[in-house]
Amino acid sequence: MRNAFLSVPREIFVTEFAAREGLAAVYCDEAILTKRNAQGTALSSSSQPAIMALMLEQLGLEEGMRILEVGAGTGYNAALLSHIVGPRGRVVSVDVDPELVRDARRSLRAGGYRARIVLGEGREGVAEFAPYNRIIVTASSDTVPRAWFEQLQPGGLLEVPLRLSPTGAQVIPRLRKTHNGFRSDGAVAGGFMPLRPPGEEAASALKQPMLVASDATRDGEEPFVQIAGEALSTLSPRARRRLLSIALTESRRHPLGVRARSSALALFLSVRVPTRQLVTTAPRYGIGVIARNGRSLAVIEPPFARPRSTVSWVRVFGSDEAEELLLRYVREWDQRGRPSEDDLEISVSYDAHGESRVRTRWPRPLT
Repeated sequence: MRNAFLSVPREIFVTEFAAREGLAAVYCDEAILTKRNAQGTALSSSSQPAIMALMLEQLGLEEGMRILEVGAGTGYNAALLSHIVGPRGRVVSVDVDPELVRDARRSLRAGGYRARIVLGEGREGVAEFAPYNRIIVTASSDTVPRAWFEQLQPGGLLEVPLRLSPTGAQVIPRLRKTHNGFRSDGAVAGGFMPLRPPGEEAASALKQPMLVASDATRDGEEPFVQIAGEALSTLSPRARRRLLSIALTESRRHPLGVRARSSALALFLSVRVPTRQLVTTAPRYGIGVIARNGRSLAVIEPPFARPRSTVSWVRVFGSDEAEELLLRYVREWDQRGRPSEDDLEISVSYDAHGESRVRTRWPRPLT
């Protein structure tokens, strides 16, 4: 895999960005946005190389394998896959966006990489070239379509960024095919744009109820604070106004009582905190809870930009009620042995109509 990253030039897949920003920027360990819709919403990107490497390593790729990639994007990942599986292998990549498919094909031809890019609905896979040894999905989903199960060989591996909560919290499990579904046997942290059906209207698929206070006195709008989550829709109008008001006040910073790995604790909170209490905040990302009367907000602010970062403080707005609730879940995480993404057990089953059901289970408390 290391040889693939050393051999495949990223710049031929992000030519406009490379011309504008230079090669040094191309080889920063960062995602590169490649397409927006008319409203400015991000639709596609070249993923962060570190996440790409973790996902490829987790798949256990070998020469001669047949791979399906769902979400072709720029074609860069397909080129890496092609390099790894070699001339005896096969890489098929499917994308819903005709423009992305055209550009990915052009870039792959320019680099001389053997990968077939198919225009189609990613949830349907590409049955024509099945079965596959591995399926890798480079967009997030809250379901595991039956087509992926059917097109994967027995015992094969599927890797998909799963959205596990209404906040959009994601984990990327390695799912092994069983006789009637999938079971996880590994996971990494990461986040991807949503898997889109045909048409750009799916760019708003993750839109949530939101409270925003912004400064519009200059050109454009600068958000002071943004609170999002399905929990907001259950509050009364008065409670929503009260919550936004306290979020604009000075916060208090209290210790969590533990030094927690950011991605692990954030995922645990996203899955364990009830939807009626769970929110995220911006412009500085936070995840936390609200009180039902709107008088209290408590969040942790995980610094995800730093690898293996930790968090040890909670920010509290208003009364202490939300802080007490948040700390209850932090203590539960601690009592369960501070589980990481890799400790979360995920299983997928299908009903008689082929609809998937995703179940999650954290380790039991140690005491």
